[in-house]
Amino acid sequence: MVRERRSARPGSQSDGEKKHRNRRTGLYRPTVPQQIPRRIPDEKYTEVFAGLRSHRDRALLAFWVATGARAEELLTVTQGGAVVGEQTIGVIRKGSREYQELPATPDAFVWLRLYQEAAWKKGVPRGRHHPLWWTLRRPWRPLGYGAARMMFNRVQ
Repeated sequence: MVRERRSARPGSQSDGEKKHRNRRTGLYRPTVPQQIPRRIPDEKYTEVFAGLRSHRDRALLAFWVATGARAEELLTVTQGGAVVGEQTIGVIRKGSREYQELPATPDAFVWLRLYQEAAWKKGVPRGRHHPLWWTLRRPWRPLGYGAARMMFNRVQ
């Protein structure tokens, strides 16, 4: 009798005719809930996009949404990294530090071109190895993470 009790599985039926129930997880291993994907509702995106003041800000937001790149990755892109003909923008990935071209939407490149034309007329440095994103006022400096964050704070 004692030997039978030891060999029986926990939760098994004592009646040999009834089969035990197959469980997908153990008794003390609860299932992990699936996380809801993060996204911004279309109405909120339109509201934020309309609240932006410059073509640079609109282009940045369009690229962030289209590529899914991190802010720091997108802010370190050079002017030669935006390939309009292929609709890609080249970023250096955070973990591997490898160069990767990410596809983007045509709308993002339209906003980028509007920003570039206006910036070049004001005197922003131009060239393949210069940063793509610059401050809006003199003295011209590459756009940093803090300035990009303040862009969204102004919209709120």
